[in-house]
Amino acid sequence: MLQGLSRMLPTIETEALDEAAVYRMERLYARTAAPGKGAPGVLECPICNRTALRFLPFGLGGRRNAMCPTCGSVERHRFLWLYLTTRTDLLTGRHRVLHTAPETALEERLRGLPNLRYESVDRFNPYADRQADLTDLPYGDGTFDVVLTSHVLEHIPDDRKAMAELARVTRRGGRAVVMVPYTPKEAVSPEGRDIASPAERMARFGHPYHYRYYGRDLVDRLADAGFEAKGVSSRQMLSPHRRRRFRINANWLFHCIRR
Repeated sequence: MLQGLSRMLPTIETEALDEAAVYRMERLYARTAAPGKGAPGVLECPICNRTALRFLPFGLGGRRNAMCPTCGSVERHRFLWLYLTTRTDLLTGRHRVLHTAPETALEERLRGLPNLRYESVDRFNPYADRQADLTDLPYGDGTFDVVLTSHVLEHIPDDRKAMAELARVTRRGGRAVVMVPYTPKEAVSPEGRDIASPAERMARFGHPYHYRYYGRDLVDRLADAGFEAKGVSSRQMLSPHRRRRFRINANWLFHCIRR
């Protein structure tokens, strides 16, 4: 997750900065400071367990109360963490874990767990364990028990090939947790894999480096790759009180079992 992308948007939309040039900028991968003693508040981050009177704005639209001021998590990270810690045995079982495009807040918690053999992969992030494309992963078949991938597939023109690679490196019976920009109102995912203009992709998909957002056919795409996927909504999983306290918006994740 990059910090400061919105400031570069005008330059990106003129095609003066391609995705590789932007995502290789080390300064944008902000490393979080060690938690300090902050003012108590009504908002709480379940990842770093700090409270605050308010969270920071984040995103190209400047969403209010989105980013934890201590660990830098945003809404989807907090939803994913709550799911992993309350609905899976990731913190207690012994697992080989692949984390794609690792978010700093989550990586710092997961990498330190003694029960996990944790590895991160990213095309550009200099802090990842391996630099590789999701359509051509440098791992053997069935290497991992758990794969975590959040808001990556929409950046990949051939997302079906990436899904197939994620399934290939997941052992049979293993699981992946997939998050993408998703709306259940759309039966078919609006596609733009052939759109070269960042400005047009921004207009259609809300981000200059996105090639689509996903509709209900995401489950079929994952099934074609070898996963049995089930959607989980933040509104189904969390009470309104918990969503307000943890600042979690309407969000979805997909729990996928490798067939």
